[in-house]
Parts: sequence; structure tokens; C-alpha cells
Amino acid sequence: MLHISDFRVKKQKENSFNLVGKIKVKILVICAFIVASLFFAQLVFANNLAVDGQKLSEIEDQIAKFEEDNTTLRAEIAKESSLSTLSQRAEEMGFEKPSKLTTF
Repeated sequence: MLHISDFRVKKQKENSFNLVGKIKVKILVICAFIVASLFFAQLVFANNLAVDGQKLSEIEDQIAKFEEDNTTLRAEIAKESSLSTLSQRAEEMGFEKPSKLTTF
């Protein structure tokens, strides 16, 4: 025959097993939550990186356009400030070339 104390020991063993099982389930749930959080954070950072790359590309395109415009404007300034253009404008305004040079 089994003694009453044998039932108590068996019940205590079952309770300790349930406690260990509950702890393992809690650890598993916490680990799953951490993994899911890290995965979500990685997706957010990857999305931000892609958007920043697109903005950088647009800025580089604008810089190239401004450099092209700057080169065009420099060429126009050089053309307008050339000696032939300035002498032509002077003639249009009524200036004449001197016939004699006088030195002092």
C-alpha cells in the first residue's frame, strides 16, 4: 500500500514541473517578442535608408543641374565682357576711337 506521504511527494513534483514549464513558456514568449521587435526595427531602419538614398540622389541631380547652369552663365559673362563686345557697345553709344594719341 501507498502511504499518504507518497501522494504528497508526487503532487509536489508535479507542481515543481508546472512551475518550470511556466518559466520556460515565459522565456519563450519573451524571446519571441524580442525577435519580433528586432525584426520590426530592422524593417524601419531599412526603409529609412532607402528613403534617404532617394533624397540623396535627388540632391545630387540638383547639384549637377546647378553646375551646368553655372557653367553656362560663366560662358555668357565671358562673352559679354570680351573686348570685341565692349568696343561694339561703345560705338553704339557714340564713342569714337581717337585719331591721335597724345602723350605728356
